[in-house]
Amino acid sequence: MTERYVGRNVYKVDAQDKVMGKAKYPDDIYFDNMLYLKIKRATHPHAHLRRIDISKAVKLPGVVKIITADDIPQVKNFGLIIKDQPVLVGIGQKMRYMGDALAIVIAETKEIASKAVRLIEVEVEELEVISDPLRAMEKDAPLIHKDGNILATHYLEKGDIKKGFAEANVIVENEYRTTFLDQVPLQVEAGVGIYDEESGFIKLWVASQWLHDTQADVAQSLGFPKEKIRIIQPVIGGAFGKKEDISVHIHLALAAIATKRPVKLTYTREESMIAQSKRHPFIIRVKTGATKEGYLTAWQAEVIGDTGAYASSGPAVVHKGMYHCTGPYNVDNVKGVAYTVYTNNTYAGAMRGFGTTQMAFAYESQMDILAHKLGIDPAQFRLQNAYNIGSSTPNGQILTHSVGVKETIKKAAEIAGWKGGLR
Repeated sequence: MTERYVGRNVYKVDAQDKVMGKAKYPDDIYFDNMLYLKIKRATHPHAHLRRIDISKAVKLPGVVKIITADDIPQVKNFGLIIKDQPVLVGIGQKMRYMGDALAIVIAETKEIASKAVRLIEVEVEELEVISDPLRAMEKDAPLIHKDGNILATHYLEKGDIKKGFAEANVIVENEYRTTFLDQVPLQVEAGVGIYDEESGFIKLWVASQWLHDTQADVAQSLGFPKEKIRIIQPVIGGAFGKKEDISVHIHLALAAIATKRPVKLTYTREESMIAQSKRHPFIIRVKTGATKEGYLTAWQAEVIGDTGAYASSGPAVVHKGMYHCTGPYNVDNVKGVAYTVYTNNTYAGAMRGFGTTQMAFAYESQMDILAHKLGIDPAQFRLQNAYNIGSSTPNGQILTHSVGVKETIKKAAEIAGWKGGLR
């Protein structure tokens, strides 16, 4: 490389267009003769759909078409890891959270589409709403999905946990809970779709984080060859994990195919909050042992991750969190179990940190409590347990480079004016 980038200001190639208002986000894209979509969503977070009546809505002037599940029997479920999410919930099927889509309204204007959504009548058979993952794990809990409410279970074991606790002079055991968190990117989910009848191509202008995975998921859901799905990436407008999941993509494609006209769908902020993924809430039960000299001997963790109504990235996020249960600290004896659990909450997926952010709250709290009980400066306690080159993580990975945690602790203490006795 002829140029060095580390430590230098680097020109951001899209900065000028964004500052000048020239950057085109999904909601900025227009075509002549374009139609607008709105989605009729679930009326109850856990219920069987018994009837959906679109008769009043289709008579509204300006409504072009309304698509329900009966119109698309060939369309398959979608999902990042597990294909467990329906494109539209049909009669006799189950709505599992308030974001489930029941119908796609296509109209000449956004206002007409919104009015038509309100005219759609729905009858449901309500079921017990499970908002607590602990309730979901009970044997008598109603099944949210037919194969059970515990989507995935992962285990972790390193060393001898009984030996580790036997060696400890101090043991601290606590439960920590984190909550749902929305990424709130400035650009909500939005896009435009066109179907070229002659070539059979579907073109989607939608901001996506996993472009090729999204293309593949849309294709398998619609039964199209992957090469017939073209996703053109506009300026994203923020994502932070939220735009890894399918949002407007399949609904746009179906509407474009049905009408042979350009179609556009833009979520409201409320709709984005209800329908799209969140950061997983974790219940983290931790038991940690240390010697009187301040060295960690054992770490046991149970992680219960609420993945909401659908899997999304849940199995990966929750077990990744468990793998980081000890943080950047050396512990020879570790044992963990992680449960990814379905509930009737909005589904949870990727958000910056991918499970490790939730765990940091637990392991750093444990470190503070242990330091206090041992009478050791908390920064010094972290330093003497921190990773080095050659350290082994809970899942057996040997760290061979880029281990800067000790330097980071020292620099943070210096900047903060920490008066503890660091060595």
